Amino acid sequence: MNRRIEGIAQCKDGSELPIEFIGSVVKQGDVLAYVLVLRDISERKTAEKSLRDSHNHLEELVKVRTREVRHLAAIVEASPNFIGMTDIHGNIQYVNPAGRKMIGLAEDALLESFGFKDFHSSKTCQLLAKKIFPQALEQGIVETECEFVCLDNTSIPTSSVFMSLPSEPGEPEQLAVIARDLRNEITLQQKMEHMDRLESLGVLAGGIAHDFNNILTAIIGNADLATRKLDAYSPAKSHLESIKQSGLQAANLCKQMLAYSGKGAFIIQPLDLSHLISEMTSLLEVSIDKNVILNFNLDEALPAVDGDITQIQQIIMNLVINASEAMDKSGGTIGITTGVMQVDQGYLANSLHKDDISTGDFIYMEVSDSGCGMNLDTQKKMFDPFFTTKFTGRGLGMSAVLGIVNGHNGVLNVYSECDKGTTFKIALPVSSSANVAVTEQLDVPKNIKKCSGTVLVIDDEESIRNIACLLLEDMGFSVVTAVDGKHGLEVFREYQKKLVGVILDMTMPNMNGEDCFHALRNIAPNVQVILSSGYSEEDATSCFQGKGLAGFIQKPYQLHDFQKIIEKSFSPHYS
Repeated sequence: MNRRIEGIAQCKDGSELPIEFIGSVVKQGDVLAYVLVLRDISERKTAEKSLRDSHNHLEELVKVRTREVRHLAAIVEASPNFIGMTDIHGNIQYVNPAGRKMIGLAEDALLESFGFKDFHSSKTCQLLAKKIFPQALEQGIVETECEFVCLDNTSIPTSSVFMSLPSEPGEPEQLAVIARDLRNEITLQQKMEHMDRLESLGVLAGGIAHDFNNILTAIIGNADLATRKLDAYSPAKSHLESIKQSGLQAANLCKQMLAYSGKGAFIIQPLDLSHLISEMTSLLEVSIDKNVILNFNLDEALPAVDGDITQIQQIIMNLVINASEAMDKSGGTIGITTGVMQVDQGYLANSLHKDDISTGDFIYMEVSDSGCGMNLDTQKKMFDPFFTTKFTGRGLGMSAVLGIVNGHNGVLNVYSECDKGTTFKIALPVSSSANVAVTEQLDVPKNIKKCSGTVLVIDDEESIRNIACLLLEDMGFSVVTAVDGKHGLEVFREYQKKLVGVILDMTMPNMNGEDCFHALRNIAPNVQVILSSGYSEEDATSCFQGKGLAGFIQKPYQLHDFQKIIEKSFSPHYS
């Protein structure tokens, strides 16, 4: 009795009503009676239920928001970008793990002792304080490029977003920054630009080399013919031989340029590096200033390396000529040294090379000079195509050297100091073959087989047509010529019954060599066609596989090479 009790009352109409009642006992005379006071609490119960539902809903929202915050915190902690917060005065309050790593801050380092000025240059700090922070506080967010400075003073370019974090609307309390490290992107962009320059260089080199080979064909061919027509004791013979040798050296350079452009093939064979340098002594001496002294320290018992003779010669020439040009007018000394060395991971870490280079025994060549040396900025750029410090330079030499070294799975190191000189050290892997290639000197055949018949020469270069005519007529052939593929078909139809074969250029206007070849075969299926091109045989004949070419001759050709191909291809017409 005398307690508040809640219950359910049943109304007359059968519905239920929540009630609160209090029971008590009263005495009326000798009679005891129960007194019940009942109160309708349906409105209170409805309010309580609403309050409970609201409370449960808020608890669920808190749980959801807590999960979201936990997830966001995990994302921030795991983000690869720098994420940090400061108060409005620039005192650092938070930096995520990636941000700590980027600026060189230890994981357990206390942030209270650092401010934004510790991780930016003075120039960047002024920009932040006077422009970026005020804009972030006013606008809420600012996107910009910003340079960070690591604790070891390394500069870190970033793409950054600065934002204000208000505690109440209109009252900013903190600043946050998300910064993306751009170093890898910049490096990748530089590599792409480097590749674009190399591609441009390849296209340029291929076109120049192909056209230059046509000129060299005329030079070498005329020198061969003139030599043959002189008597054995003529003083002009030595001059003609010099002309021919110069032409052959230029032809070797063309082969290298074609290889860079993807239109030529390198010939890899075992080489004795010391022997190769010894053979180049005379050429090196005439290629440098007269006041410069060459010193050789060559190991005579070197194992072989696998390489292309022309390319390795080009490395040696470039390095020696560059060393000579680094001297002042009073001259200096260039040292060329060879030997055997061990290349380990420590050496590779400080060298230029391809990614997949193996360690082990290498043969090294060192070219050192006592010249002006290079500053750090020049050393960083010297292998970029078209970069040069010379007034008349093309900026291709050192780029070519690095390309050749990489092509030979080699390693390159540069040691240079201003006013003290420069040393280039190139190491190439020891060859797996025990036999070293020996260069052979081919002599022009003295006995010429006599031949008969008519040969059609189809070439768009007049100089090539002229020298081919001279060489063929010297062998006994009659010659007719055509200036391109379409003209060649007309001449072929006219002289078809007299022709013993066709010498066909690959690259021509109006109709190229491939189309002309198919047209000739449609007219005469058994016609003997020798393809002639400034490109390598592999590239030039790739579209003629299995189609019955009689032969191939690469420009520029020497007389004995030309004669050998003609004898092999048109042999039934020799007597």
